[in-house]
Amino acid sequence: MSWQRSLQAAARALRKEESALCKELDLVRNKLHDLKELSSEQTSNGSPRRKTGSRRLSPKGRAAISRAAKKRWAEYRRDKRKTVRAR
Repeated sequence: MSWQRSLQAAARALRKEESALCKELDLVRNKLHDLKELSSEQTSNGSPRRKTGSRRLSPKGRAAISRAAKKRWAEYRRDKRKTVRAR
C-alpha cells in the first residue's frame, strides 16, 4: 500500500503547485490589465495625455536657467581665449 500513499502525496504536491501557479497567473493578468489601462490613457493620435497646466516653467525658473546658461557660455569663452593666448 505504500505506492498508494506516494501516489496521494504526489497528487497533493501537484494540487499545491497548481494553486501557486493560479496565483501567479492572476498576478500576471492584473499587471496586463494595468498596462492596458495605461495605454488607453493615450489620445487618439497616440501621444500620451498631459494634464493642462502641469510641467510649466515659472518666469523665475526660466530666468535662473537663462542665467546659468549664460554663465556656462561665458566660462567656455573665457577658457577658449586662455588656450588661444597660450599658443
